[in-house]
Amino acid sequence: MKVAVISPFSPPLQQKIREAAAGCEVTFFDRPLTAQEIGQYHIIVGNPAHALLPQATNLKLLQLISAGTDGYTDKAVYPGDDVVLCNASGAYGDVIAEFMLAMQLCLQKNLHLYRDNMAHPAWEMLPAGAGAAGATVLCLGTGDIGGHYAQKVQALGGYTIGVKNTPATELPGFDELHTTGELDALLPRADVIAMSLPDTPATRGLMGADQLARCKPGALLINVGRGTAVDTEALLQALQSGRLGGAALDVTDPEPLPADHPLWRQPGCLITPHVTGRSNDQVTKKAIAEIAAANIASFLQSGKPVRAVDFKKTY
Repeated sequence: MKVAVISPFSPPLQQKIREAAAGCEVTFFDRPLTAQEIGQYHIIVGNPAHALLPQATNLKLLQLISAGTDGYTDKAVYPGDDVVLCNASGAYGDVIAEFMLAMQLCLQKNLHLYRDNMAHPAWEMLPAGAGAAGATVLCLGTGDIGGHYAQKVQALGGYTIGVKNTPATELPGFDELHTTGELDALLPRADVIAMSLPDTPATRGLMGADQLARCKPGALLINVGRGTAVDTEALLQALQSGRLGGAALDVTDPEPLPADHPLWRQPGCLITPHVTGRSNDQVTKKAIAEIAAANIASFLQSGKPVRAVDFKKTY
């Protein structure tokens, strides 16, 4: 079998992948695959261009380097129906959780507003912000990302409530656990609503006008999952009316957010261009390489990776 790795890894991490793919021809690229090349490979590590997937005629295993699977769970784009898809879920929890915590503290301490004041400049004391200690944080998404974030919130003295699809009695980082059906009753309790959900039919529009109206006045909303989980126009109205005290968005709907969209001009809104998972730290890269190596080794031995993406669930 031929393996193409189209993500940069250090020599030691490259060696880890080579060892997992023992007996295979492994090629490391410092550029994307071309239309002429992609059909040669049985295993690809990386996120190839969606437009090239129909030409991946020999593809058996696609190991993404992202946790998100957008565009890769449509079986119609693959020439065969036997492609196994894996993502890098489990590698990004800590780095994205750090970003979420930074967003939370920025909004709570009004750092974004002080930064804005520098543009004109104004030595102006704003109302005192809330603290992380004692804050009730409602986490929509209790997986790798949500769990790491919840543990960081707890470390600063916050109280965490997790919301997930299926019932659970205990997960690290959470003081309480509830199901999605209980969301409306939980919203009035939250000082911070932190979302790290994938894009699925069940999550689209989860935070709509009705849900935002139930939020505690002045609550903060953080979204690092997918923009489709929040009704953008309802969010804008909640910010304009003061129902929400602020929002930090790394994802939007639509994405990219058009330059003329009024969310850009909301003082209480902090927007970043889908970058929470970007990191140069070797811890994250090592985790991605280890996930890829484990899945490749298992696939070559048994025909099944350690963990495959469910095409229907998209995660």
